[in-house]
Amino acid sequence: MSHFNPLRRSPIKYKPRKHFESMPWRRPKIRLDGREMVNLRQDAFARSGGQCENAINDTGDRCPARVLWMTCDLAHIESRGRGGSDVLGNVLITCRNCHAEDHNGGRRLRPHKDWTIL
Repeated sequence: MSHFNPLRRSPIKYKPRKHFESMPWRRPKIRLDGREMVNLRQDAFARSGGQCENAINDTGDRCPARVLWMTCDLAHIESRGRGGSDVLGNVLITCRNCHAEDHNGGRRLRPHKDWTIL
């Protein structure tokens, strides 16, 4: 038996979830489902060329760390909690060190000076 709800005495029927777009009167946000996030990650990794896209200093120099598909992190420039969307223009492929520094309150994530969305 799959999942069972004892209050309704019937199995729970899951609905397939599609990506979410906010209401027109609110600030526009796009939330992607799992498959769409994989596609977003593939597009961002292809754009990065296998190198971290974070700027490491004030002049906008690119982080020299090389990343592989399994060792990279997909990081949002404007976090989802602050209203950022799941779009290619709002994500960076980062190495684990740059992503950890952003979460630990160190330097903020910024795209490097030659960064383009494609």
